[in-house]
Amino acid sequence: MKTAGFKCSRIIVALFVAAQLHISAAESPWARIVVIGASASAGFTLSEPFGGTNTAKCKLNPYLDAAIITPHAPVKNLATALMFLNPESFGPMQIEAATNARPTLVIGLDFLFWFCYGDGRTDADRAQRFETGLKLLERIPGPLVIGDIPDASAATNTGIISASQVPSDAARRAANQRMQKWAAAHPQVAVVPLADFMRATMANQALALHRETLPAGQTRALLQADQLHPNPRGAVTLTLGILEALSSKHPEFSTNEICWDREKVFREGLKSVAAAVPKP
Repeated sequence: MKTAGFKCSRIIVALFVAAQLHISAAESPWARIVVIGASASAGFTLSEPFGGTNTAKCKLNPYLDAAIITPHAPVKNLATALMFLNPESFGPMQIEAATNARPTLVIGLDFLFWFCYGDGRTDADRAQRFETGLKLLERIPGPLVIGDIPDASAATNTGIISASQVPSDAARRAANQRMQKWAAAHPQVAVVPLADFMRATMANQALALHRETLPAGQTRALLQADQLHPNPRGAVTLTLGILEALSSKHPEFSTNEICWDREKVFREGLKSVAAAVPKP
């Protein structure tokens, strides 16, 4: 009887393990999404340096939640506007928190930005620090979306960043070349052309997005007056750009599970932000 009971217990355990493995294998790639990065991902408005309702409207996560129409846990946003202070400290903290969340997808649109930009750095210093950022991203075990490094030099005109924080054109181009080479060696990585977004919006030029083209003369309105950060509509556009890069690289993230209607994503995202505001 004891032997039979032992065998029965082993069978039950085996069935439980098999069931768990089946659940894991069938898990949606959208199940647990984590955002890491700096102020463009975290949301930032100059009028609310410590956060607020308008800042929340500029975060990426409400628009990601609105655009991903298949069931998923609410997107976890670990990005911080304080990244510029010390990316070598804030970066590892974000990576650790992200990996602890067992993500099925990590989005780091502007994670690398301050590993290239920053105070008092020579081109060689910037290149070395950029390698540090890439090394941190290698800790992400699954699908990862990152953005390339844009030319944000125009933001020095508004005082949001200083001239000393801006890399030379040569340093920025070298960083993007290195990032593309690194991404090619890591097949789980998809790259968003953030530099193209910044270039088009600053020049108010047409911007291609999925099966739509935003016409010239209307794209500058996607950036705030500081000439650096996206406003809510800019955050929606970046969100859909992220999802386009992701689905193009990883077919398991089906385009059929994404809402490509910018206005609908904008409305639903703002609705979720409003619902999160405590009632007086």
